[in-house]
Amino acid sequence: MLVREFGFRVIAPDPPGHGRSPPLAQEAYLPSRLARVADELLDALGVSEAVSVGFSVGAEVACAFGARYSARTAALVLVDGGYSDFADLPDFDVDAGLATRVARARERASDEVYPGWDAYFDYERSAIGRWSPELEAAHRATMRERDGKVEPIITPETVGGIRHGNCVEPTVSTQAALRAARMPVLLVTPARHGRREALARAGIERFRANVPQLEVEELPTGVHDLVSYAGPDLAVRIGSWLIRRG
Repeated sequence: MLVREFGFRVIAPDPPGHGRSPPLAQEAYLPSRLARVADELLDALGVSEAVSVGFSVGAEVACAFGARYSARTAALVLVDGGYSDFADLPDFDVDAGLATRVARARERASDEVYPGWDAYFDYERSAIGRWSPELEAAHRATMRERDGKVEPIITPETVGGIRHGNCVEPTVSTQAALRAARMPVLLVTPARHGRREALARAGIERFRANVPQLEVEELPTGVHDLVSYAGPDLAVRIGSWLIRRG
């Protein structure tokens, strides 16, 4: 929709260790390192300036990109991410090291293994509340078959590395640079955050205080995966905001 209805060029790479992009070393998943990957990609494509759009953990990378490469960041669009850090969670051990975070990710990895594609699609369909051939293709691209079962392409090493990277370089640490750059920032969130409602609201208000140019829009849902659940509405919100910003 952003291409067809708004006329934008959209560059949508798989991040390292996701989809068809090979992983980095687990210690390399610092937001600043991932932002550098995006910077190198834009160089390779001959793109001097872009709007950085990130969903969930991708929003952390978008904030890091905007903070470090403000000259080539036209705006930031954050989709339910970038406003809180793992350190904000009351039950998160901020002192754990990388090896511990990877080990914990390995312990939880079996929770995301399915006996087959139908079981996986049934789970995602129920969680999202809607389904389509496009959604099936998109979700299939995040998984792989191994030993007769379906599991995420992203490995525990990458998951642990991402969580550790956020603790080493919390997203809140980018907010002073985003404020100074005065770049437009749009945050789109669900209207409800479930058991983390208070935590989410506190993070959003901290973001507003630290980055006065932040604009927040809510979609009428409690689903985190706004891309899957409310893709068309999300595209209209983003496209319309970018058009208004010029």
